[in-house]
Amino acid sequence: MANVRYYELKYEGEIYTKKYEIDEILIENELNWFLDCEIENMRIEIKSETLIINSGIYYSGVFEYGVVRDVDWRSGSFVNGVIYNGVFKKVLIEQGIIFNGTFLNGEILKGDIRGGDVGNMKISEQTTTQTQLQDEEEHQAQASQETQGQAQVQGQAQVQGQAQVQQTQEKEIQVQEKLKNIEDFKVFRKK
Repeated sequence: MANVRYYELKYEGEIYTKKYEIDEILIENELNWFLDCEIENMRIEIKSETLIINSGIYYSGVFEYGVVRDVDWRSGSFVNGVIYNGVFKKVLIEQGIIFNGTFLNGEILKGDIRGGDVGNMKISEQTTTQTQLQDEEEHQAQASQETQGQAQVQGQAQVQGQAQVQQTQEKEIQVQEKLKNIEDFKVFRKK
């Protein structure tokens, strides 16, 4: 494959390979910011007004919005979008969702990391990771189970008498304390 800016653009069921045609389509779709990016051998497509990189080399520039499925990213800023895969040697991710990829150097200001290898990346506190999301789901499930258990115990206490009502109230206080601890933990983690 010869080194060219674009290898191809898929758009509205057609495949374009001529640079001037691709540039015109990008401008028509208000994706002219991509013209300023330093790229090579890009396989791109436009779907639902979104630019999608399927493969190629991204040397530098500001990627404003879109999807990256696979790329050799050398340097540049990723403003917003979704990353499915690729190798990112130096990148500043302002906001986005990361499903996979290898990130060697750079920074993530705000995002959601659901997979991939983030290496030496600086990750801000505004970024969530898959493990944080799983922790929150586990805490919510535990609180829900405790609340259901509390309701069952209350029903039994009415049938079995006053002594068990006292035990239920004590358990209810414990559940409330646990729920408060979970909420305090969530607030702490957001800080």
